[in-house]
Amino acid sequence: MSIAMSGVGSGLPINEWIEALVEVQQPKIDTLLAEQKALNEKSTSLNTLKSTYSAVNTATLKFTDSLYGPSSDIFTKVSATTSDEEGKFLTATATQLATPAVLKISVKQLATSTSRKTYGPDSADGKQLDFSDSSKKLSELGFDKEGSFKINGVTFNVSGDTTIDGLIYDINNSADAGVQAHIEDGQIVLESTELGSKNITVEDGENSDFASWIGWNDDANLTLGQNAIFTVNGKEKEASTNNLSSTELGITGLSVELKEVTGDEIIKINIKRESDVDTVYSALESFVNDFNKAINDTDSLTGTEGQLHGETQLVSIRNRLRNMVTSTVNPDGVYKSLSDIGITSGAPGMDVDADTTSLVIDKDKFYEAFKSNPAAVKELLIGSSESTESSGSTGSSESQTGLMQTIQETLQAALSTENGYFTARNESLSSEINNLSNKITRKEEDLETYRERITQQFNYMDQQIAQLNNQFSQMQSQLASIGVNTGS
Repeated sequence: MSIAMSGVGSGLPINEWIEALVEVQQPKIDTLLAEQKALNEKSTSLNTLKSTYSAVNTATLKFTDSLYGPSSDIFTKVSATTSDEEGKFLTATATQLATPAVLKISVKQLATSTSRKTYGPDSADGKQLDFSDSSKKLSELGFDKEGSFKINGVTFNVSGDTTIDGLIYDINNSADAGVQAHIEDGQIVLESTELGSKNITVEDGENSDFASWIGWNDDANLTLGQNAIFTVNGKEKEASTNNLSSTELGITGLSVELKEVTGDEIIKINIKRESDVDTVYSALESFVNDFNKAINDTDSLTGTEGQLHGETQLVSIRNRLRNMVTSTVNPDGVYKSLSDIGITSGAPGMDVDADTTSLVIDKDKFYEAFKSNPAAVKELLIGSSESTESSGSTGSSESQTGLMQTIQETLQAALSTENGYFTARNESLSSEINNLSNKITRKEEDLETYRERITQQFNYMDQQIAQLNNQFSQMQSQLASIGVNTGS
């Protein structure tokens, strides 16, 4: 008789048995991990959808910002046209802050920049210098030593090895000197970066005569710039620039670029405020696109197969917004709903299977409605505030809330960082995810403890079997020594 056992101890596949027993427990953790993954995906989808609704809110602000002043009014545009149609003498531009007006402008003198030149080939005897060849060193022109000079208080160092190119490069790359240098008729010209009658000061450095040698501190080589002189409605003004802002002109929101002296000619500038149908249409188009994306994404994510299925409050927000854009907004207005200005859930007579949740704009109808009554379009979208007379009083203020404010109120309640739906739901999901994470950690720790326990148990069993095998081998040896056959 023989017992065949292989390997250490029992020779049994203990490791396989341990892994098999551990795997029996693993599905419990896998289920929790799947729940955690689903919650993470839900949270991600919710944050993405929050951004989509935020885009809708931002789109409405393009309209309602008009309530806070002309600078943000997309319903009107301000333009400035001139009698100088070719722009020979000047050009004019106006911002939304400009008040409609007609101005008369003449240009007596353009602003020029101050310049200082070096001595040149035609200078007086003993001072002729020719800087035409920019590759030459200063030593080749007679300055063969170390030196320095200051332009408007900024110090520059030179030597006999400094080339004309190098000198010009150093000056032009100084942000503080306030000049630009160039070669003209064999002279190096320093030209102020600002227009007007501002001096350029050039001084010799300590123990140096470079500025004197080159001629920059000789006022005979100085040409002082001049201010622009112009008249606005007969009143003469001066400015150290040809690009006149509202400060120089005294007209809020207007800027003018002077190009040429007008002589006896008077240029008229007409500032007009007009309805801006193109900008409003573009803003509405953006709103409709963002709105459709929010509605369609919500429908997809809250559907039966969606990651946000069962989020009834989210569906409620979606439905409220959808009802707002399809319902009557201003019962007493010229335009009572979006459909009156060409925004509907589809064209009349469209196929019944077509998408009727998305808004579409009939561009022609919108343009017709806006041009017919831009104030009524504005009232529909952002409301109005007007004074109406009543008996026994001087008047009372009646305000009409527009569609965009109503949408904002719903969205701001949902998007609020304090107690809005998205914030509250995200906090709830984060809490669930954290609880699951803690539960998974505990389960994994329990599983590891279980693995260690059964490993110890199987190791003990293996040791016992190994001991039995050893005793059996000893018994066989003793029987064989006394002639007992142990082979069967």
